[in-house]
Amino acid sequence: MILKALTFFFFFFGATYLIYSYYTSNLHFLAYFETHKSPVTQLSEQCDPDIAPFYIYNLADRFNEALLSNCSNLDPWMNMCTYIDNHGMGQLLNKSSWYNTYQFNADMLFHARAINHPCRTHDVSSALMFYIPFYASLYAQSVFYEYNLTRRDTMAVNLVDYLLKLPTFQRHGGHDHFLVSGLMAWDFLRGPDQDAHSTRSNNLLNLPQLSNLSILINERNTYHGDNQFGIPYPSYFHPKSKDEITSWQDEVRRLERTHLFSFVGGARHKGHNSEKYRSAVINQCNRTESCILILCKYWGSAWDAADEILGALKRARFCLQPPGDTMTRRSIFDSILVGCVPVFFSDLTAYEQYTWYIPERREDWSVMIGPDQLDRIEEVLSQIPEKEIERMREVVIGMIPRVTYTYPNATRADIGFRDAVDTALVELTKWVRRSRRAKSATREEARNWIPDEDILEEICLNYYLPENAQVVLYNSERSSHSD
Repeated sequence: MILKALTFFFFFFGATYLIYSYYTSNLHFLAYFETHKSPVTQLSEQCDPDIAPFYIYNLADRFNEALLSNCSNLDPWMNMCTYIDNHGMGQLLNKSSWYNTYQFNADMLFHARAINHPCRTHDVSSALMFYIPFYASLYAQSVFYEYNLTRRDTMAVNLVDYLLKLPTFQRHGGHDHFLVSGLMAWDFLRGPDQDAHSTRSNNLLNLPQLSNLSILINERNTYHGDNQFGIPYPSYFHPKSKDEITSWQDEVRRLERTHLFSFVGGARHKGHNSEKYRSAVINQCNRTESCILILCKYWGSAWDAADEILGALKRARFCLQPPGDTMTRRSIFDSILVGCVPVFFSDLTAYEQYTWYIPERREDWSVMIGPDQLDRIEEVLSQIPEKEIERMREVVIGMIPRVTYTYPNATRADIGFRDAVDTALVELTKWVRRSRRAKSATREEARNWIPDEDILEEICLNYYLPENAQVVLYNSERSSHSD
């Protein structure tokens, strides 16, 4: 009897495991499942009219949730488990709505906000946009030191295989689809001549099947990234209500700015692309009492010391943003959060990255230090009148809501403003609608196109008629008779 019971037990759970493994690994089944779900009623009246209904794919766990379960091995340099707490906001700091947020967690934060967003639809037929909740940044970090390139690219290739089976993806070739990454485009663009030891990058954004996707990313490829759009690095503040954000803005306005400028960051070794900028900034900060300098010698300290970092930025009128390992910096958004006017040294750091989020006129909210001014930063900044600084600061303070990732479960009624996710969805809606109008116009032009006489004669002579044949052009507008 006991033997029969044990046999039944192992058979039942063995069969259950095999069935589960089959369906969760079978991409064709998942693609079918995505397009055959029962519609769920959505409260569309709560949706921002400037945001189109969007559908979130229910990806297999290995594309997102399973990555989190391996948090201790996600990053080769540190244990990520504390940073993925609270939907990617990290651990709560010593006051409400402030978290120790990891700078590369935008994909997690975006997903958490999108799940409860009022413009999300569960009816695939009513969606204008389609969100692929792939945690690209966590995937990339988990394979940075995978030296077998086939294995490094496996998850990216599997994602493409999955998408290509979806009728919703096939319909417009992915033009109405988007995914989010909290890293830089270069982490997904391995060069053709690079091997596993010369780069940590995978090949996700090189895959031609994804060339029509909209990629929302912390740092876009400004040279060949027409389908890439820069989104803010997350900072520490994730407000739950409009009152919290307005209260914080008022507090920022009252801050005492005791120093002309500040810099929070580290040096770069000789020969590094950013060494000249970092050296110039650090040397000039060390020579004057007008600068607050916080040197980050350990990479992780770039965000872990929130009070020290924000304290330095709060006391300065201007916050220096020289390029570092790449052209962009999280510190840009830390500075905006505390109303400190950013100072840039390259157009690629913000002006050509975050066009969805920044004012059109750069001089309204920031200062640009040109190559010929690099050795006299204090002189340039000290010549800006105090009233002009106050005007720029007020614009920066006004930017805080739209570059902030609000608390994921906060409702639209509670928030009352567009945050970083809402702003992206508004701009994506414009992008997708323009794309559809352009495709529609192209098809209409093709249907109605009538070549002029010169073109028609060339076509006839070169392609259709034998030599010595006579070409007679018939123009219906010039002729009043019919054959």
